[in-house]
Amino acid sequence: MSADPSSPQFFGLSVVGAPIIAALVLVVAAIPVPACAADVDSLAGAIGVLTDYRRVPGLDDGSAADYIAGRLEECGYDMQQEVFAVETDMGPTATRNVVGIKEGFGQGAVVVCAHYDVPDPNCPGADDNAAGVAVMLEVARALQTEPLNRSVYFIAFSGEEIGLWGSADWLERHADLAGEIVAAVNLDCVARGDELYVETLPQYRWILDTVPESPTINPQIGSGLGGDHWRFWERHVPAVLISDNSGYTLRHTPDDTPEALNLSLATSCTEAVTGMVRTLASAGDATPPMVEGSVEEDGTIRYTISEPSITQLIIDGTDFGVLASGQVTLPAGPHTVRVVAYDADGNRGALDLKADVPDTDRDAPGSGHQPGGISIPWKRTEEDLKKYGMQHYGTPFVALSYDRPGAEETGTRIDGYVDGIRIAGLEEGHVVVHAPGSHRYEVVAAAAGTVVGYDETTYIVERMHDGPQAYYIKDSFVQEVAIREDALPLAPVACAVAASLLVVGYLFSRSVGSRRR
Repeated sequence: MSADPSSPQFFGLSVVGAPIIAALVLVVAAIPVPACAADVDSLAGAIGVLTDYRRVPGLDDGSAADYIAGRLEECGYDMQQEVFAVETDMGPTATRNVVGIKEGFGQGAVVVCAHYDVPDPNCPGADDNAAGVAVMLEVARALQTEPLNRSVYFIAFSGEEIGLWGSADWLERHADLAGEIVAAVNLDCVARGDELYVETLPQYRWILDTVPESPTINPQIGSGLGGDHWRFWERHVPAVLISDNSGYTLRHTPDDTPEALNLSLATSCTEAVTGMVRTLASAGDATPPMVEGSVEEDGTIRYTISEPSITQLIIDGTDFGVLASGQVTLPAGPHTVRVVAYDADGNRGALDLKADVPDTDRDAPGSGHQPGGISIPWKRTEEDLKKYGMQHYGTPFVALSYDRPGAEETGTRIDGYVDGIRIAGLEEGHVVVHAPGSHRYEVVAAAAGTVVGYDETTYIVERMHDGPQAYYIKDSFVQEVAIREDALPLAPVACAVAASLLVVGYLFSRSVGSRRR
């Protein structure tokens, strides 16, 4: 699970233990072995080996990468080991992603991924995330002899704990593959607690239909935790996160050991992911939905889909998620529009439009209106703006939230505007995946044709962990730090607001109290 820079993890002195084989025997013996595990290649064996290795990116992670590569080679998969650079306070070094590819007979690809790095040499990282890697390896083993229509990429990412660097590097190297990826399944902390969550954004909820029914598996919309799946979402690629309900109390501590794991839960995860991949990669019908549509002269986007589908609307590089035909109207000027439709098999139909909306002298949403009657709960106050400057977000996920004081008038409609793009009947908490840059959000409440509430704010969204970065590995806990000099500092208040936004935005479809983090 991605590192929390507000929670220091201190280095401990390395302890020279028994030989590796003896240590592994002790570790494996201490883990309750699930009924389906028969040998050292089981979940328990893989977790034992990985937790025996120190796995700090670029420092001492080579043995773990070699082990993962060896396991995937045993399955007969085509292997790729891709090296990328990381900066530390001790100078530049390198780490690597490990990729095993099972070629399919047709087009399309499914990704199963898990990060293998830890944030601290003194963290065994059993749940976070040796267990995720072990499940990935077990799925690879289970599918090694099965013919599949779509290719499957099994990827062990490095650098997740220091900024999702490994997944970013892989997606940038293979940008041409993004359009072929049907879905990515990210495994991160899957062997503690008693329940697993399978979470995704609303536009990718069709993936949840591939999850086998199980009393320990809970598919749902939303994600309150960061991880490598964010990198896929950032590039508009369907992805889900699978994680446990342990609350992560042992995350990034020396107590995240194999003895504390629930391997029955990890076994359930293996069975679920194997079933998901079989479904996603075995789809016989590769015919995508047909999408037709246009942008009307007034800027309204209208489209039709040839079959029942889940849609996604991407405008000028920003993912507006699931919105109905006619619900979105563009402001004057040139725009690019992409309407994506997903069917139950993950086939993706898309319509790309270019529009140059004429200026019809329409009033801007904020013309003549002062804030009041409705409010954006996370906007900065005038005092905070003077003290801290404009709001900056290090992730592209922003929830279009609003508050209405008092009783709502009958017939009141709420419209949202993002950079002048109108969303009629905006649902509170609707999540937008922004393109990097400066953005403006306005919200208007109208009743009987009269504006009864207005509020607005501006903010800057930066690409996640963009630019040169470094992390400490000497005389300190591992902590990411920006080394560029032009970055605006984030005040503690802004950090808290950003974190709250992520939680609120992604948990909009379920009770906040249903899951403790």
